[in-house]
Amino acid sequence: MANTVYGKYLGRDLPVNSRDGTLDINALLGGIVDARKTYVYDTLKLAPGATVANTPYEFFATPVGQPDPYNGNLPKTELDTNMRKSREFSPPYDMIVNNLGFYFVQGGLLFDMQQILTLGFMEFKILEKRMWAGHLWRHPPGVGIQGASTRWFESAWTNGVPHPAAIWHFGDYKKYIPPSVSFSLTLSFPETYGAFYNSVGVTTNLPASVLARLGAIQASLATLTTQANGGNGIQLIAILNGVGNAPVQ
Repeated sequence: MANTVYGKYLGRDLPVNSRDGTLDINALLGGIVDARKTYVYDTLKLAPGATVANTPYEFFATPVGQPDPYNGNLPKTELDTNMRKSREFSPPYDMIVNNLGFYFVQGGLLFDMQQILTLGFMEFKILEKRMWAGHLWRHPPGVGIQGASTRWFESAWTNGVPHPAAIWHFGDYKKYIPPSVSFSLTLSFPETYGAFYNSVGVTTNLPASVLARLGAIQASLATLTTQANGGNGIQLIAILNGVGNAPVQ
């Protein structure tokens, strides 16, 4: 059977499938990807008055449409995350990570943000190799709202300065996440108030702000302000900024 002539592309005959003579679209653009500047994000939601769990919170583990174990098992939407698969990218998606950021959605109380920033410990891995670990304040997001208000219960606190350059850029030490390679980001709280402030069994060393808001909770992990006391909870967005590949079609 003679092959059908479909025309030319870049001066060459368009490729056809040798089995049935049809146009071979995959061969036409084989190996071509859409490289773009992008970011990957995921959201952790903590309710007013919540005490953090004693097991690590996992970012990027619950894709769009799956039940969020930290938010009443409600399905995650694209407002919460843009992950399509748990802890990895499906081919041909991949990413070169230029920086990692943590953004506190505006409206959270400064006190509550401080509990997370002070007592939280993050760890980022590709496969089983630890790439970055430590404090959230080391990874400002470079985004958000900044300003001042005299209106009651209105605030716009952020982790760092809302400017694209105000990040910890990895530069020559950026990391590549290939397709189908697992990665993980966890947030854990390894110390109680008593352990962190050397106040086990007594309230002597607890900060006045903690005592005033939460009482004598030296045996507790990080705790947020209750709604009755003006708490709005915390919505914390983890962000991977970088360059990634996507399908052309």
